[in-house]
Amino acid sequence: MRKKIILIYLLISVFILLLGGYFFLYNIYGSEVKRSAQNLYADTSSEITIEVFPINALGKKAWFRKSSATFEIIEGLELIEITERNEESGFIKIRSKGKTGLVGIKIKSEHSLLPEYIEIEILALTV
Repeated sequence: MRKKIILIYLLISVFILLLGGYFFLYNIYGSEVKRSAQNLYADTSSEITIEVFPINALGKKAWFRKSSATFEIIEGLELIEITERNEESGFIKIRSKGKTGLVGIKIKSEHSLLPEYIEIEILALTV
């Protein structure tokens, strides 16, 4: 009889831990945009990666989840070239064409309420 009660308490505890893990670690509550660098430089080898990843209840990256996103270049399309784009995984890699200016990108994520707008400044090379 005592073993059954201990087993029932153990099963209830495991169930509560799994349920809490689902809601706090796996479930998505928003999305966040991360850039590999803040600015680009006016040379042909300067690259930046922009990634959208889902956020869980603890404010960290959600476990085993991806967030799809669409990227729209609003301004400065003539200043950059897109080297890699994967909207299912939510990232884009862009490279400078060697001209200075400002690039504006509108990002609409699957898990965000409103689109996000980021600006990347292409700086002149100085010695």
